[in-house]
Amino acid sequence: MKKIKLKRIKLIGAILVVTFCIWMLVGIGIWINVKITNWRRLSEIERISEASYQTFSKFIDDIESQTDWSVEIISGLRSRERQKELLKENSKNASVDKSRHVLGRAIDINLYQKNWLWRVWLKKYNSKKDWKNTGVVRISEKYGLLWGGSYHNYHDPVHFEIR
Repeated sequence: MKKIKLKRIKLIGAILVVTFCIWMLVGIGIWINVKITNWRRLSEIERISEASYQTFSKFIDDIESQTDWSVEIISGLRSRERQKELLKENSKNASVDKSRHVLGRAIDINLYQKNWLWRVWLKKYNSKKDWKNTGVVRISEKYGLLWGGSYHNYHDPVHFEIR
């Protein structure tokens, strides 16, 4: 009887260790994927505008060093064709001639922070108040960026653009 209980305890312990290792590997994988994606999107902007690249790189560095949040760039430089598609999907999106993304002068970001076993995300559907409470809007002002959360007719708190 004691041997069976001991085997169960060892099995449960092994399952917990394996589960923890998988959880760690998934977390590391997500982190690496976000960093590679950010690097790619910033590199695309750099090919168009070194100044925009510098501004957005410093903006992201400040967010990650001055707040508890990390950044995932969900959109950066866009082709004219992609911007046309987005306008068809939602008439409130900017036209090709007005989109700063087409010029490499805008990024859209999500924010995330590790919260023990999971990540807490801030995305487009979160309130302007939630975004302001992160400190990111204040940091964007340091760089003279226009924040999409300040739009009166469109909720776009993930958007930051060089004026």
